[in-house]
Amino acid sequence: MHKSKLNPILISILMSPVFAFNSMAQVDSESTLAEKESKGLEKILVTAQKRTQNINEVPISISTMSSDAISQTGVRQLKDVAEFVPNLTISDGTDFSSEVRIRGVGANSRNIGFDTRVGVYLDGVYLGQSPALNQELLDLERIEVLRGPQGTLFGKNTVAGAINLISKEPTDTLEGHVGAELGNLNAKQLTASLNLPLSDKLAAKFSFNKQTRDGFVTNLATGNDNINEQDATSYRAQIRYDMSENVKANLSIDGMQSDRTSYTGEPITNTFGSELTSESPELFEISSTSDPVEERDINGIALTLDWSLDNGHDVRSITAFRDSEISYSNDSDYSSLDLLYIGYNDAYEQTSQEFQYISPANSKLEYVAGLYLYSQDSETSRTVFASAISAQLFGTDPSNPTTNHGDVETTTVALFVSGDYELSEHLKLGFGVRLSTEDKKVDWVTIGTGSGAFGIATGSVIDKRTDNHIAPTVSLNYALNDELNTYIKYGNGYKSGGYNLDFIDTSTLEGGIGYDKETVDNFEVGVKGSVLDKNLSFSFAAFHAKYSDYQVNQFIDLGEGQTSISIRNAAEVETNGLEAEVTYLLTDELTLNFSAGLLDTEFVSFPGGGAGGSDASGNQLPRAPESSFNLGLQYYYPIDAFGADLLARLDYAYSDSYYTDVNNIKSQLLASGDNVAFGSVPSNSLLNARLGLISHDDDWTVSLWARNLTDEVYLTNNNRDFFGTLVNYYGTPRTFGIELEYKF
Repeated sequence: MHKSKLNPILISILMSPVFAFNSMAQVDSESTLAEKESKGLEKILVTAQKRTQNINEVPISISTMSSDAISQTGVRQLKDVAEFVPNLTISDGTDFSSEVRIRGVGANSRNIGFDTRVGVYLDGVYLGQSPALNQELLDLERIEVLRGPQGTLFGKNTVAGAINLISKEPTDTLEGHVGAELGNLNAKQLTASLNLPLSDKLAAKFSFNKQTRDGFVTNLATGNDNINEQDATSYRAQIRYDMSENVKANLSIDGMQSDRTSYTGEPITNTFGSELTSESPELFEISSTSDPVEERDINGIALTLDWSLDNGHDVRSITAFRDSEISYSNDSDYSSLDLLYIGYNDAYEQTSQEFQYISPANSKLEYVAGLYLYSQDSETSRTVFASAISAQLFGTDPSNPTTNHGDVETTTVALFVSGDYELSEHLKLGFGVRLSTEDKKVDWVTIGTGSGAFGIATGSVIDKRTDNHIAPTVSLNYALNDELNTYIKYGNGYKSGGYNLDFIDTSTLEGGIGYDKETVDNFEVGVKGSVLDKNLSFSFAAFHAKYSDYQVNQFIDLGEGQTSISIRNAAEVETNGLEAEVTYLLTDELTLNFSAGLLDTEFVSFPGGGAGGSDASGNQLPRAPESSFNLGLQYYYPIDAFGADLLARLDYAYSDSYYTDVNNIKSQLLASGDNVAFGSVPSNSLLNARLGLISHDDDWTVSLWARNLTDEVYLTNNNRDFFGTLVNYYGTPRTFGIELEYKF
């Protein structure tokens, strides 16, 4: 059995402020919709509960990152945010299968029948499946990361948490900015925005970003030294119309196009995992007959209407349509053998409508009640092309590719209410419930007649399923004083059931490819606030979560060259942990940021889940480091001769080691007799730095920056692929550059 390894020394370090300050609290690094106090740190306002609230009064373990923080830390894409948020990890590989994990729990939507466990939202609109998640961080007001199930307010597929991206809305001021960046690896970035008042009631805003960067991996077989490049263009256009004194409308259109050679890892072994690879033995090298390529085209439009009623209540309507398309191709044998070539094309179209009825603020009873409607049509077409060599080895038919194609229609209807009631001057009762029903219809065909020894099934599935769920939440929030709050909370959530629409064998198809929903019960206590004249702001949370009918997505080795992809309700999972975040204004010029997470995860019951059908009960969850922390120092120093302030920032991020699959192994014995490190990722440390000049009028900025300053070579993941190839994934080496920005 896996035993809890929550380090007692680390726990005491994280919890010591409780005794030192007679409280705890949560702060995020920077501000958000923040209002300046007369002194000390800024008050942070968030909309995590769909109402504007002081972050210290929200009974959720929540991190925020303001627009200033996004700029000062140098994050460019959503996956970069994980370095600064405790117990958050985001995969670094293909955007096709982006995976977000919070508190050790997450999933990528490998196919259109399998959903994620963390919901990502842009201005209140659900972005959908994995291909749409790794967004460019374009002109954002703030980012909110909500840890723990958010089933009451956000519904399905938030069993681990939710991430909210909030845009900067149009204002009544003519203003804008232009930014440019140059860096090593031929990195270039151009950003621009323009806020344009059109009348006293009408304003528009336009934002644009173009980012390119060469890759750092060479494909020896094709001669391409640009593997794992970046090439993305994103935009957002908004129009705000004050229809009357009480009614306002905001129309937003956004899009992102990305076309790049992707990164599918570097093989440790030959194709069949029997001996060490001899074709690409060096770091940052592969040898495949074709380059991995992925293209994403993501677009959305949303109309938000806000209506202030005469009785003090507000009504909000969010109507949205989103469209995501991705194509992905790769040589899946990781060698020059040219055995198989895969091509995937997935597309998602979703329409959503949300109505919210929001009570007046600062009343004894505050609440938001609403109706949520969601419809998604997803389509897939996937093909495996076999070569003449594959025909000789496995009996495949090159003239008869293995394919699957089909669609899934999803419809969701939900009613929800969430609020709090003031029991006394210091005590509030939080409450909430969400009633959801979801229907899925599948029409899917798999054709494996030419798959030879791989034994891919031939058949079709026409089916439908319904998931009904009630997600309650209840909390008690006690204010020790005006600046310190404690809370205890219970929350529930669910991840919808679905279908395993992948390359599967005949027995899997005949046994049924549907799987049921999973649920989670989460218990949490926390304290957050500020002390020392609001110069020290902090937050602590401790949690215990229990997952039932946990859905597991695995490659299953069937023997005799056959591999199948399994999704099943196979496990009971428990997670426990702590989170801490501290911001300390040491002087008017020097700020310290600290965040840390401790995590203990376990498959409480997973019979038959390990290699060869072994019992995986007691093992840890993959990609769940037991500890992680970030330490940042930011210093301002006025240089009057330049009419500017010097900004110096240093960030140190540490992640503990973790396993990469359910077997919890650290090495693999090959048929050749070689014993290779595999199945886990060692701990790593990253150092980022920024040095810049910001004009006193804040109209120009010049900055030098570096990420992974010490050029650490570090693993982020490893896995066993279709043929049994053992593959390592490495993080990005040192990058550095210069950034220029002009505001007007």
